[in-house]
Amino acid sequence: MKFYIILALTLAMAVFTGCVNSDETQGNITPTTTPTPSPIVSPTPKPEIEEEDPNYTTVLAMWKDMDGYWVNSNGEYMNFTLNKDDKAVLYTYDKDGKLTGFAVTTAVMASTKTGYYMTFEWPAIKDDVNFKGLTQDAKESSISIEMENYADDYVKLDVNNDKYVVYAKVGKNLDKLADAIKLAEKAN
Repeated sequence: MKFYIILALTLAMAVFTGCVNSDETQGNITPTTTPTPSPIVSPTPKPEIEEEDPNYTTVLAMWKDMDGYWVNSNGEYMNFTLNKDDKAVLYTYDKDGKLTGFAVTTAVMASTKTGYYMTFEWPAIKDDVNFKGLTQDAKESSISIEMENYADDYVKLDVNNDKYVVYAKVGKNLDKLADAIKLAEKAN
């Protein structure tokens, strides 16, 4: 029985000593907590900014409406068409049919229900076999188109904010050029 009493006292002292030692060192113990893992976030790719391209739907829709020749009352005319690469391009001619300019459309924006704003780049051209006799400096320009009376086959074009000039629709070829000039004169 003495043995059990000694064993009980030894255990009691061990527990008491452990508690006391534990209280003394508790200030030095840094609690170890398992950090919550942060969610893995894969980097999102930066959206690619598309450069303005003349093949946007708005441009092509506008070109479908404008496709062909348009003439003003002075007999000067334009040809809105697509080149071999399906890029929207514009050719301008004087009243004698001489090519006076070539431009590539860079953008078309609808400004109102019946109005469009178009921007163009005119490349520098000199001694180019594809543009026989045409010499032009590189420049940028814009045209505002008012199609309010489009059903009557004419539009008003404002080139670089100068003034609106009425252009009448000629068609896919120049067969009706004289009739379209009369229509443009009448619409002025």
